[in-house]
Amino acid sequence: MKLEQLITSIKEDKLSKEQLEQYEDRLVELFAEMQLEMAELEKEEALFMERTDATVARAKVLWKATDKGQRLIVIKRYSEATKKLINSVKSRIFRLIY
Repeated sequence: MKLEQLITSIKEDKLSKEQLEQYEDRLVELFAEMQLEMAELEKEEALFMERTDATVARAKVLWKATDKGQRLIVIKRYSEATKKLINSVKSRIFRLIY
């Protein structure tokens, strides 16, 4: 399941505790996958920076313009959104318990 689908599913007000726990598990798995992908992209960014003769500031701009640089930008934002969603789902589970 993709992040966008999870977000849409989680928005439903009438989810049971079990459903929320399943969504939390999926979000945590997705978050871990994003962290691993970010690590690989950041390694590639470091190698890109090493290979260029441009200034550091210019090299960062050049990196962000690449497909992998663009992917890193997206993954970072998705990762932050996923972290917020995990916390939100945990809150909802907690409210259902107490």
